[in-house]
Amino acid sequence: MNERRDRGEVSSLLALGALVACQLVLLPSAQAQNAEEEPEFEAVAEVEAPPREPTKRDIEGEQLTTIAGTRGDALRAIEVMPGVGRTQFGTNPGPPILRGSAPDESLVLIDGAPAPLLYHFGGITSVFNSHLLESVSLYPGNFSSRYGRAAGGAVVARVRDPKSDRLHAMLELSAIDSFALVEGPVASQTSLALAARRSNVDPFVDALIGEDSTAVLAAPVYWDYQAILAQRFGEAHRLRAMAYGSYDTFELHFGEAAGEDPALQGQFGARDNFHRLQVSMDSRLSSAVEQKLMLAAGPYFGRGKLGSLNYEFTSWEGTARAEWSVLAGDWLRLDAGFDAQLLRVLFRYRGPTPPPSEGVPAQGTLASQGQVELDSSFNAARPGAFLEASLRPVSSLLIVPGVRVDYVQDAGAWTVDPRLATRLELLDKTTLKAGAGFYSQPPQYWEVLAEFGNPDAQPFRTLQGSAGVEHVFAEQLRVDLDVFYKRWQDRVVGTPGGAPPRYVNQGKGDAYGLEVLADMRPTAGSQLLAAYTLSRSTRRDGTGQPERLFDRDQTHNVSLTTSYAFGSGWLAGARFRYVTGNPYSAVQGSVYDASHDTYRPLYGELNEARHPAFHQLDVRIEKLWQLGPLGLTAYLEIMNTYNAENQEGRRYSFDYSESASVVGIPLFPNVGLRGEL
Repeated sequence: MNERRDRGEVSSLLALGALVACQLVLLPSAQAQNAEEEPEFEAVAEVEAPPREPTKRDIEGEQLTTIAGTRGDALRAIEVMPGVGRTQFGTNPGPPILRGSAPDESLVLIDGAPAPLLYHFGGITSVFNSHLLESVSLYPGNFSSRYGRAAGGAVVARVRDPKSDRLHAMLELSAIDSFALVEGPVASQTSLALAARRSNVDPFVDALIGEDSTAVLAAPVYWDYQAILAQRFGEAHRLRAMAYGSYDTFELHFGEAAGEDPALQGQFGARDNFHRLQVSMDSRLSSAVEQKLMLAAGPYFGRGKLGSLNYEFTSWEGTARAEWSVLAGDWLRLDAGFDAQLLRVLFRYRGPTPPPSEGVPAQGTLASQGQVELDSSFNAARPGAFLEASLRPVSSLLIVPGVRVDYVQDAGAWTVDPRLATRLELLDKTTLKAGAGFYSQPPQYWEVLAEFGNPDAQPFRTLQGSAGVEHVFAEQLRVDLDVFYKRWQDRVVGTPGGAPPRYVNQGKGDAYGLEVLADMRPTAGSQLLAAYTLSRSTRRDGTGQPERLFDRDQTHNVSLTTSYAFGSGWLAGARFRYVTGNPYSAVQGSVYDASHDTYRPLYGELNEARHPAFHQLDVRIEKLWQLGPLGLTAYLEIMNTYNAENQEGRRYSFDYSESASVVGIPLFPNVGLRGEL
């Protein structure tokens, strides 16, 4: 094929270039709502609280770092749960795809504060060390009134206190990256943990790029760090201070064959880094009253260049939260609080007009698209408050009504979201559950900019409902079944042809489906998780527009995960996934653009075609040797064990007359060695 161009890669470049400062700067921030740990139902003695949401799925303990196919990444581990869509290989995922929602409609919280960035470039690994996490909770929908500014779902990662019994150290070396962690007591009531990680793949990339290369290759370099200090003041108060951050840089190298798009000549470089300082104080004010306070703040910097496209931003974000829990009686608990999000962004951009983030196929080459210039700033204050009651009229019934009120200063709008959840225990082994409520979200940053957006764009919302049943057949088998429905109202969509005001609140959408999770533990050292999601997610992009499939609609999603401890330090696990291919708009021809000497694609109906189904098997084997105080673990993790050629996109010739598949990750073994004291 003569000078073929990978449309999937160019689309990724457009998203990374034209939208990087918009989507990467504030995707987590634009919807993020501070939240704190699950409040415990307690009087004097602490007892674990039952879920107050219809659907809460936890990953904790050894699962956080040993699930096959996740490279020991706890935030990747949620992908084995129902309700979580598959993210395409090679993209830079933000929050996950939850119950048919776009990633920018959900939020991820690290110990109650919004994560500035979730993954390093390309989704290689998350920016927070999983060995410092206590648990990760998934709320695919119908979450508590304590969470706000998100119309999809939520993922809550809870950080553990540093170990205080003695000095501990961990060093892990692998083909992809390496990290070190040290933790232990520094005083009788004080403990400290320090961790740092750095990528290892960049030394190998230059050797792969020849002078006559026609490929587009990425050379990512990343590092991250975490510092956690925990201080207890008796039994009633605990202070935790954290500092964490990450740095990412990469280059895209274009060979001469990329010359059909003049904008793709040479190299594209991008750099992002953020830093956060977070302080929280948990206090028991009395036997019936608890208080939780949290402050987090820090900068986020980024810049990049691709030919005539370039951007630079500096973003500052601050979040604050205060929450009080009152146990008013055996039958009533009240939770109330307020929070605030403050944003300050300085932004420079030159390149194609940013398209809507979803529902619009690539519009040809970068060179053929119009250029805009922007030198602007953005300021926003978004305070909110919530009130939630946990009612137990009888011991087997829990009713949780709640309401959340937010003010979006940048849109000049108030939102009021009532919510309700119920759980009814039948006998000892069966629980019925249901929930319904509204979930509002502010417009994205670039959608309200006067330069190429609509300052009058308003928040949109979803109406979410779900019902289900949990049943424990025996100590070794638990089954969870949920049905859900979600409706989008006043979704922000682009105007036809990008005509002013460019963005309007005229979009709608629907998503509905079924989720099944079976957790089997036949022996003390074994586990099998079987997850299945059946769903359909559709959109309407304006008044009179036809219904279409959501870009990441996945009808069937099957995940089978198993692990087994053989004894003598041996642990083996595997994960198999089968997922319906994503929809896409098929190219039916092209037209010649004489003004730019390039071709523009002509598409059929939006998202009327689908890529073939995705399927992949990942295997992990590890062995622990205990050498006195030193634990030494060697592991081998094989991604895509049988080398399935999963299609992630289409590759087109310069005039779109020929095409071929763009496949995802091939068989990839990752070998690692970890030492622990």
